[in-house]
Amino acid sequence: MPPPGPLRTLTKATLANTVGNGLYYTVEVLFFARSVGIPVHRVALGLGVAAVFGLLVAIPAGHLSDHWDPRYVVAVGTAGEGAVMASFTLIHSFLPFLVLNVAAGALSGAAGAGRSVVIGRMGEGESRVRVLAYQRAVTNLGMSVGIALSGVGLAIDTRSAYVAMVLGNALTFLVAAGYVLRLPATTARPVEPGQRRAPMTIVLRDRRYLTASLLNGLFGVHFVIQSVALPLWVVEDTRAPRWWVSVLLVVNTLMVISLQVRASRGSGDVAHAVRVYRRAGLLVAVACVLYGAAHGLDPVAASAVLVLAMVAHSLGEILSSGAAWGIGYGLAREDLMGQYQGAFSLGRSVSGIVGPSLVTALAIGLGRTGWLVLAGGFVVVSAAFTPLVAGAPRGAGTTADGGG
Repeated sequence: MPPPGPLRTLTKATLANTVGNGLYYTVEVLFFARSVGIPVHRVALGLGVAAVFGLLVAIPAGHLSDHWDPRYVVAVGTAGEGAVMASFTLIHSFLPFLVLNVAAGALSGAAGAGRSVVIGRMGEGESRVRVLAYQRAVTNLGMSVGIALSGVGLAIDTRSAYVAMVLGNALTFLVAAGYVLRLPATTARPVEPGQRRAPMTIVLRDRRYLTASLLNGLFGVHFVIQSVALPLWVVEDTRAPRWWVSVLLVVNTLMVISLQVRASRGSGDVAHAVRVYRRAGLLVAVACVLYGAAHGLDPVAASAVLVLAMVAHSLGEILSSGAAWGIGYGLAREDLMGQYQGAFSLGRSVSGIVGPSLVTALAIGLGRTGWLVLAGGFVVVSAAFTPLVAGAPRGAGTTADGGG
């Protein structure tokens, strides 16, 4: 834990909320499908619609956070999510499920945008990246604890057990909101007399920043490999035991928890972050080659190669996360941090939109060849940051046309 102060308070909020999220995400689909009685495909539809509404409010909520104390944006959004989560236990049909998911998506998007501003005002450069690294390490720790606790409810497998886990998650949102309100108040830069506030859409004219956001979103497809392609690949195309998927994910989680803070040092400088991103691209590419190489090996060899691949993949993930924070904050206008971080979150949504179909078609559809194509793609995307960011000063979005 960090020393007493704002970072420790924010870390407590993150830990509380992510323990609840881990508790809930494990049983989310099961609860709605088996306990509420909503077909799985409709559950997926509702979750997808919620994600879209989260994206729609990201920039407006970020803009609000630029001109208001962002703690309140985060606290209202987080507490609202808790109320929606508790309401899930009262529904019995698809329509209220859909309405509540839309509300949850919008509130989550608003809270995320406000949180980016809160973190952005807790420091600059290296200190800001350190805050983000702590939050990511704690997020993985909290999710792990929540997932472990959810095993009790899954073993009981009754509606009461599922409801208890959903309500437990709702409670953690309220606890997290309380911690957020204990953070020091932050205020936006005052508007000079006669000066108009910057419009909410100014970030949409910053071509360099939007391109960096898109590249980061494309690189984020590697997260989809872990959640979608890798389990299918291990089970269907290698001779490693099925349960080895869990071992690989444990390796990833432990590495993120233990290494994220240390590995992110130096990424507060944009030029350094770009170099780190290139190294991350090479590591994820190596992981893809090794994943493909596990095909056709005996069980022991396949299992060993897959572990080596996950180690390389996890290192690439850790390095790219720190580099993305350095670039996402370093190229943003300090006075418009909210709407800029809202735009950066739009780029991250790219991986969720195109990732599942892309990695399934390549890794599963083409086998080893597809893994090689993915490897090449990660190298190209990570290298593309170099010419994009070359010569860009800190807060590059301050130029009128955003082109740098």
